Amino acid sequence: MSEHKASPFLLRLMTLFFWAMALAALAFWMGGAVWRGGLSGLIATIGPGTVAIFASFHILAAVVGILLWQWQRHSLPKLRRVLLEAATLYFMGAVLLGMFLSYLLVSIV
Repeated sequence: MSEHKASPFLLRLMTLFFWAMALAALAFWMGGAVWRGGLSGLIATIGPGTVAIFASFHILAAVVGILLWQWQRHSLPKLRRVLLEAATLYFMGAVLLGMFLSYLLVSIV
């Protein structure tokens, strides 16, 4: 049985979403480093609702990163593959940290 391959349109859409999320996450952390008031000032400027939606998209980005890695790792240039792996690990780590912090919050309450 051959390995499943997504349609080229879906792959392009997933790739666009993944790299847009990776760039947005990089901009968020870089912005937090230089923003007046740090991360809390940046979150206040962007709005907590927008940041919550952005944070929830990390789950989807982690899943998309794993799928892209599975389907495209052999055809990607080395640098792009390493960037894909690093961004996927970031998104997975952010999701795991969020789950752990949610567990701690529920344990306290």
